[in-house]
Amino acid sequence: MKQAPSTFSLILGLVALALTLALTLAAILSMRVSLRAGSDAYGHLSTVAALAADELSTRNDPNAAQTMETLRKTGLRFSAEPPPSSVVRPSVILKDIGYTVGQLLGDPSRVVVVQTPDPQIWVRSAHDPQRWIVLHALSYRRQIVASTFVITVLAGLIALIIAALAARMLTRPLESLTAHASELLSGEPVVQTHLSNSPREVRKLALAIGDAGEKLRSVARERELMLAGISHDLRTPLARLRLALELGDACDPYRRDAMVADLDELDSALEQCLAFVRDGRDEPRREIDLVTLVGQLLALRAQPDTWQLSGPSVLPANVRPSLLRRAIGNLMDNAERYGAAPFEVSLSNGHSDVVVRVTDSGPGVNPELLAHLGRPFMRGDQARGGVGTGLGLSIALRAAELHGGAAEWSNVPEGGFAVTLRLPAGSA
Repeated sequence: MKQAPSTFSLILGLVALALTLALTLAAILSMRVSLRAGSDAYGHLSTVAALAADELSTRNDPNAAQTMETLRKTGLRFSAEPPPSSVVRPSVILKDIGYTVGQLLGDPSRVVVVQTPDPQIWVRSAHDPQRWIVLHALSYRRQIVASTFVITVLAGLIALIIAALAARMLTRPLESLTAHASELLSGEPVVQTHLSNSPREVRKLALAIGDAGEKLRSVARERELMLAGISHDLRTPLARLRLALELGDACDPYRRDAMVADLDELDSALEQCLAFVRDGRDEPRREIDLVTLVGQLLALRAQPDTWQLSGPSVLPANVRPSLLRRAIGNLMDNAERYGAAPFEVSLSNGHSDVVVRVTDSGPGVNPELLAHLGRPFMRGDQARGGVGTGLGLSIALRAAELHGGAAEWSNVPEGGFAVTLRLPAGSA
């Protein structure tokens, strides 16, 4: 399998490529500007030298002769012959110098540039058209190109070193995050210790990994707890069924009814476990009337006369109907199983939420257990031998949270136990 490049090499390569392109473009532009400025300056100097030599050549005084001798030492001379043909094509900078001289003289036809192979500028005299003033053009192109190349290379090396340091600073937090990923998933506070000086995005990624690890651990704990609860809750009715079959009680109507009850208990426990696992988050929301939904649940109770429904005549809500039906039904089952009649379901519509409250008139729950309710397989009684799986309140709590709301429970001061589901009004 081909090994993928590291983040450091990718960042360094991209930065190096960007620097190379930028420095190359800057060098080309800088060299072009330098050559243009040099040709313009040399063109002015050549024009001045040609005009001075042309004017001094018409004088016979000693000062003019001395000045002409100085100009000849710089390479200036006069020629009665026309300019020769160029051996090679004149360079761009030489053409620029000739163009500048011609523009300054006001007559470009008086200027001829030749490469023989030395660069020369021929300027026709204004006093004698048959005479030419010849100037040797000094070429600094090689020096300019060399200096530009050296400066570009040095700037590139410095920028590349800085880019390498920057890439290292960017990738070091990622390497640290990779090294401590297992610790993050296990729940250790790595962000506060090893990643406290990392960039904000890396810290956010570390926190997201930690949250994902916590969710995975929570799911694993729920799975283990569910397996333990199922094995415990199914063992007793299975043992009774086995004993009844061994004793041959299937022919006894009373014992047969007891066996059917055990089977119903097994079916109910499995149904609750499946309902807890399939939390209903995939069910789409739709607009329903909560009063109608609760009325249907009350009609299915074994003793509907023990129940009372209070609230408005119509209470629309945007919910997951099956999930909410299961949650309210579980709360009603818990009220009948652990509480006492009369029972009540009250509905109300607040400013920002819809409230569903299920109340019984039983003895309530031990205050020490109130904080622990809502955990899977946690019953209101401390004995594990009672009926029920301990998932009813957990399913109601999860249903409220999936709707963006919350579930609350408490003992009623007058006696009894109440569970309240708060769902956001108009939640979509």
